[in-house]
Amino acid sequence: MLTGLRSFAFMAFMVLTTFVLALISIPLLVFWRGAARRIAKLWTRTILSGLKLITGISHRIEGADQIPQGGALVAANHQSMWETVALYDILPRPVVILRKELARIPIYGWWAKPSGNIVVDREGGATALRAMRAAAKEKIAAGEQVIVFPEGTRIAPGATAKFHPGVAGIYGAADAPCTPVAHNSGQFWRFPGMMKIPGEITLRFLPPIEPGLDRRAFLNTVKTRIERARPDLQGDRQERQECSDD
Repeated sequence: MLTGLRSFAFMAFMVLTTFVLALISIPLLVFWRGAARRIAKLWTRTILSGLKLITGISHRIEGADQIPQGGALVAANHQSMWETVALYDILPRPVVILRKELARIPIYGWWAKPSGNIVVDREGGATALRAMRAAAKEKIAAGEQVIVFPEGTRIAPGATAKFHPGVAGIYGAADAPCTPVAHNSGQFWRFPGMMKIPGEITLRFLPPIEPGLDRRAFLNTVKTRIERARPDLQGDRQERQECSDD
């Protein structure tokens, strides 16, 4: 009961914060070049602070020394909205790849493209994919960090899914390192639904995969590294190991 009330209160807080910041930011978006990303980062920091205060969900970062400071591809598993917020807050110059439909959402869309994010038309076929790769290459060359979720959709804690080849296309086109990231956000920020379970999310930045691997080798490497580091899968591996030892 209390968890449900806190979850509802947080969702109300997030909506109100988004609305207020949007109103404040309108003049800045018009007159201040680069304001959108600063406003977006203020939003992410405010949301994470509210999440901890209202629902009791905090997070810890492991491998902070692996956080890329220059141009890079960042590939993370996807379980909830939390990692999109947290990675945008943590990375110095983040860029998110967004569906065109998201960029049309009132208020959210005001920040989406001006923040430097890449908007993709999923119905655009090969032409849209080539444009996405070219845009990502340009962003990485400019010293920014392009965030990708190779599973393509949110996957439940404890489950795994195929990694889509689009991440390999960006990796090959950009000729840049890829930093894998693993976490267990879905155990606390539940999806589907709005329940927020108190606890500590673990976010792990892993050593970068250097450029130069072919498509298949890269996909196998990034998938293996992320899944081996995922906290929600490690318990299962430990149980299997204990059973085999018996």
